[in-house]
Amino acid sequence: MSENELIQACIENDPRSQKQLYDTYSRQMYSICLRYCKDAASANDALQEGFINVFKGIKSYKYEGSFVGWIRRIIVNASLNQIKLDRKTLSEEINEKVASNISYEMEFDFHLEGYNHLVRLLDLLPQGYKVIFSMFVIDEMSHAEIAETLNITESTSRSQLFKARKYFQKIIKEQAPQLARTY
Repeated sequence: MSENELIQACIENDPRSQKQLYDTYSRQMYSICLRYCKDAASANDALQEGFINVFKGIKSYKYEGSFVGWIRRIIVNASLNQIKLDRKTLSEEINEKVASNISYEMEFDFHLEGYNHLVRLLDLLPQGYKVIFSMFVIDEMSHAEIAETLNITESTSRSQLFKARKYFQKIIKEQAPQLARTY
Protein backbone atom coordinates (compact mmCIF):
# COMPACT_ATOMS: atom_id res chain seq x y z
CA MET A 1 0.00 0.00 0.00
CA SER A 2 1.45 3.37 -0.99
CA GLU A 3 1.65 6.25 1.46
CA ASN A 4 -1.21 8.07 -0.28
CA GLU A 5 -3.37 4.93 -0.19
CA LEU A 6 -2.56 4.50 3.49
CA ILE A 7 -3.52 8.10 4.22
CA GLN A 8 -6.79 7.72 2.31
CA ALA A 9 -7.64 4.50 4.17
CA CYS A 10 -6.95 6.27 7.49
CA ILE A 11 -9.24 9.12 6.42
CA GLU A 12 -11.90 6.45 5.93
CA ASN A 13 -11.24 5.24 9.53
CA ASP A 14 -9.95 1.82 8.48
CA PRO A 15 -8.55 0.28 11.70
CA ARG A 16 -5.98 -1.91 9.90
CA SER A 17 -4.61 1.08 8.04
CA GLN A 18 -4.50 3.13 11.23
CA LYS A 19 -2.54 0.34 12.90
CA GLN A 20 -0.20 0.17 9.90
CA LEU A 21 0.38 3.93 10.03
CA TYR A 22 1.03 3.75 13.78
CA ASP A 23 3.39 0.78 13.39
CA THR A 24 5.24 2.55 10.58
CA TYR A 25 5.89 5.85 12.37
CA SER A 26 5.51 5.27 16.12
CA ARG A 27 9.14 4.38 16.89
CA GLN A 28 10.47 7.46 15.11
CA MET A 29 7.87 9.67 16.78
CA TYR A 30 8.49 8.12 20.19
CA SER A 31 12.13 9.17 19.98
CA ILE A 32 10.92 12.75 19.42
CA CYS A 33 8.65 12.49 22.48
CA LEU A 34 11.57 11.24 24.57
CA ARG A 35 13.60 14.32 23.63
CA TYR A 36 10.91 16.65 24.91
CA CYS A 37 9.29 14.83 27.81
CA LYS A 38 10.72 14.37 31.27
CA ASP A 39 10.48 10.57 31.29
CA ALA A 40 9.26 7.52 29.38
CA ALA A 41 5.78 7.63 30.90
CA SER A 42 5.26 11.21 29.76
CA ALA A 43 6.71 10.36 26.34
CA ASN A 44 4.23 7.47 26.01
CA ASP A 45 1.36 9.79 26.92
CA ALA A 46 2.53 12.37 24.39
CA LEU A 47 2.88 9.71 21.69
CA GLN A 48 -0.63 8.42 22.34
CA GLU A 49 -2.14 11.90 22.35
CA GLY A 50 -0.14 12.80 19.25
CA PHE A 51 -1.42 9.84 17.25
CA ILE A 52 -4.97 10.52 18.39
CA ASN A 53 -4.51 14.01 16.95
CA VAL A 54 -2.97 12.57 13.77
CA PHE A 55 -6.02 10.38 13.19
CA LYS A 56 -8.44 13.17 14.08
CA GLY A 57 -6.71 15.63 11.78
CA ILE A 58 -5.59 13.41 8.91
CA LYS A 59 -8.40 14.78 6.73
CA SER A 60 -6.66 18.17 6.89
CA TYR A 61 -3.40 16.82 5.42
CA LYS A 62 -3.11 18.49 2.01
CA TYR A 63 -0.54 16.15 0.43
CA GLU A 64 1.89 19.05 0.36
CA GLY A 65 5.31 18.56 1.82
CA SER A 66 6.42 15.56 3.80
CA PHE A 67 3.76 13.46 5.51
CA VAL A 68 6.35 12.48 8.14
CA GLY A 69 7.03 16.18 8.74
CA TRP A 70 3.29 16.78 9.18
CA ILE A 71 3.11 13.97 11.74
CA ARG A 72 6.25 15.23 13.47
CA ARG A 73 4.74 18.70 13.96
CA ILE A 74 1.70 17.12 15.65
CA ILE A 75 3.93 14.93 17.85
CA VAL A 76 6.08 17.91 18.88
CA ASN A 77 2.94 19.83 19.84
CA ALA A 78 1.62 16.83 21.78
CA SER A 79 4.96 16.62 23.61
CA LEU A 80 4.82 20.31 24.48
CA ASN A 81 1.26 19.86 25.76
CA GLN A 82 2.43 16.91 27.85
CA ILE A 83 5.06 19.11 29.46
CA LYS A 84 2.30 21.50 30.49
CA LEU A 85 0.18 18.63 31.79
CA ASP A 86 3.09 17.48 33.93
CA ARG A 87 2.59 20.69 35.91
CA LYS A 88 5.81 22.19 34.70
CA THR A 89 4.85 25.34 32.95
CA LEU A 90 7.20 25.88 30.10
CA SER A 91 7.51 29.60 30.67
CA GLU A 92 8.78 29.04 34.23
CA GLU A 93 11.37 26.55 33.02
CA ILE A 94 12.48 28.70 30.10
CA ASN A 95 12.94 31.72 32.33
CA GLU A 96 14.71 29.72 35.03
CA LYS A 97 18.13 31.16 35.72
CA VAL A 98 21.03 28.76 35.62
CA ALA A 99 24.18 30.02 37.20
CA SER A 100 26.76 29.22 34.61
CA ASN A 101 29.31 31.62 33.31
CA ILE A 102 31.03 29.36 30.86
CA SER A 103 33.75 31.10 28.94
CA TYR A 104 34.98 28.26 26.75
CA GLU A 105 33.84 27.02 23.39
CA MET A 106 33.69 23.36 22.57
CA GLU A 107 33.01 21.63 19.27
CA PHE A 108 30.77 18.58 19.49
CA ASP A 109 29.92 16.43 16.49
CA PHE A 110 26.59 14.76 17.17
CA HIS A 111 27.18 12.35 14.30
CA LEU A 112 30.03 10.75 16.21
CA GLU A 113 27.86 10.09 19.26
CA GLY A 114 24.98 7.66 19.29
CA TYR A 115 21.47 8.99 19.35
CA ASN A 116 20.82 7.35 22.72
CA HIS A 117 23.84 9.10 24.17
CA LEU A 118 22.53 12.43 22.89
CA VAL A 119 19.14 11.81 24.48
CA ARG A 120 20.81 10.96 27.80
CA LEU A 121 22.76 14.21 27.67
CA LEU A 122 19.65 16.18 26.73
CA ASP A 123 17.85 14.71 29.74
CA LEU A 124 20.36 16.53 31.94
CA LEU A 125 19.25 19.94 30.64
CA PRO A 126 16.53 21.89 32.46
CA GLN A 127 13.22 21.19 30.69
CA GLY A 128 12.92 24.63 29.05
CA TYR A 129 16.46 24.49 27.66
CA LYS A 130 15.89 20.93 26.46
CA VAL A 131 12.78 21.94 24.55
CA ILE A 132 14.32 24.95 22.80
CA PHE A 133 17.56 23.09 22.03
CA SER A 134 15.66 20.12 20.59
CA MET A 135 13.36 22.28 18.51
CA PHE A 136 16.19 24.33 17.01
CA VAL A 137 19.09 21.89 16.72
CA ILE A 138 17.43 18.53 16.24
CA ASP A 139 14.06 19.36 14.68
CA GLU A 140 15.60 22.26 12.71
CA MET A 141 12.83 24.73 13.52
CA SER A 142 13.50 28.43 13.05
CA HIS A 143 13.35 30.89 15.92
CA ALA A 144 10.15 32.26 14.38
CA GLU A 145 8.55 28.77 14.43
CA ILE A 146 9.72 28.16 18.00
CA ALA A 147 8.40 31.55 19.11
CA GLU A 148 5.02 30.88 17.53
CA THR A 149 4.77 27.34 18.92
CA LEU A 150 5.78 28.30 22.47
CA ASN A 151 4.13 31.72 22.47
CA ILE A 152 7.39 33.53 23.23
CA THR A 153 9.39 36.15 21.35
CA GLU A 154 12.08 35.26 18.84
CA SER A 155 14.66 37.05 20.99
CA THR A 156 13.66 34.85 23.96
CA SER A 157 14.11 31.79 21.75
CA ARG A 158 17.58 32.94 20.65
CA SER A 159 18.57 33.83 24.21
CA GLN A 160 17.39 30.51 25.62
CA LEU A 161 19.14 28.60 22.83
CA PHE A 162 22.38 30.40 23.66
CA LYS A 163 21.99 29.54 27.35
CA ALA A 164 21.02 25.96 26.50
CA ARG A 165 24.13 25.52 24.35
CA LYS A 166 26.36 26.84 27.11
CA TYR A 167 24.69 24.61 29.68
CA PHE A 168 24.93 21.66 27.29
CA GLN A 169 28.64 22.33 26.81
CA LYS A 170 29.07 22.32 30.58
CA ILE A 171 27.22 18.99 30.83
CA ILE A 172 29.33 17.45 28.09
CA LYS A 173 32.53 18.60 29.74
CA GLU A 174 31.48 17.34 33.18
CA GLN A 175 29.28 14.33 32.44
CA ALA A 176 30.30 12.79 29.13
CA PRO A 177 33.16 10.68 30.55
CA GLN A 178 30.85 9.29 33.25
CA LEU A 179 28.05 8.58 30.77
CA ALA A 180 30.46 6.88 28.39
CA ARG A 181 31.30 4.32 31.08
CA THR A 182 27.65 3.26 31.30
CA TYR A 183 27.70 1.77 27.79
